[in-house]
Amino acid sequence: MRTARASTTQTRRLRWIASRAEAALQGRPYIAAEHDQPKMANEAALQTKNHQLRLANTRMRVALAQIAGGSMGILDRDFELAQIAQAALDAEREVRA
Repeated sequence: MRTARASTTQTRRLRWIASRAEAALQGRPYIAAEHDQPKMANEAALQTKNHQLRLANTRMRVALAQIAGGSMGILDRDFELAQIAQAALDAEREVRA
């Protein structure tokens, strides 16, 4: 803890090390939410969340494509479903742009 705090340049990682060491010296268990995480940990969490969102987005696009391409035998309803699916796909493209 002293070495981390004695550094001439304080980084998030050094503050995290010092915080964990201080908690250990006080006999408290490590709880991640109590300590400012180093940048790499936050980036890894964001990458994981981004991957999960991309998977969900892919599933949604597949479902919308099935709705847009599916036929229910009712011309008005098929047309309405195709419009809804196309509007959702267009909105997704706008968000990405």
